[in-house]
Amino acid sequence: MGSYLRLELTRGFRNPMGLIMTTVFPLGIYLVFTRLLNVAPGGVDDFAAYAMVSMATYGAMGSALFIGGAIALERSKGWLAQLAITPLPAHGYVSAKLVSGAVAVLPSIVVVLAGGALLSGVRLPLGTWPLLAVLIWVGVLPFAALGTAFGYAIEGQAANLAMMIVYFVLTILGGLWLPVEAMPAGMRAVAEYSPAYAAGSLGWRALDGLAPAGSSLAVLAGWTLLFAALALWRYRRAL
Repeated sequence: MGSYLRLELTRGFRNPMGLIMTTVFPLGIYLVFTRLLNVAPGGVDDFAAYAMVSMATYGAMGSALFIGGAIALERSKGWLAQLAITPLPAHGYVSAKLVSGAVAVLPSIVVVLAGGALLSGVRLPLGTWPLLAVLIWVGVLPFAALGTAFGYAIEGQAANLAMMIVYFVLTILGGLWLPVEAMPAGMRAVAEYSPAYAAGSLGWRALDGLAPAGSSLAVLAGWTLLFAALALWRYRRAL
């Protein structure tokens, strides 16, 4: 399994389009918000830090979700059938995908946080920077399970299209492009139970020196269990 995991990691970082979509694009949106539009409802510095966490979460969430696209494409090309005749166990394939997906979210987090510090002048206590990276990383891991479920539920390019739609909806609903406080009351009530909002809130609270809220951890745990169960069910159906 170790050899296959190394293959997955290498393939992931040799995908230039994937890296652009999950690193350069979130960084570009962040710079548009903070440097060009200069929309700062809570003050320029506060908003720059808030948007930095939002866009780092947005990019990492996309990296985690699009594990499913690779699985769906490999299924359509018969790659899983070829792996079936190798010594690699079935669960080894899924485990390698999840581990490589977890590693793949790190560049988007690092690039956007670096952009905040170097290009937008975000200044935080030294210990907050690694804490933000860890919290954002942990917060988006449930989406790897959701992406895996999509990969086993839908074949080919249709999986990527479905994930793009889900990605867009969760991004908006989670307050990653527009702060939840600016949403209508009804939409705000729903948004606070979305996995994207729960993921983002881990980093937003860290900016104020606060520990993760118990409600956000509970929401993330619930969605993680649901996504993991869905992924396991679809995986078994695909065998």
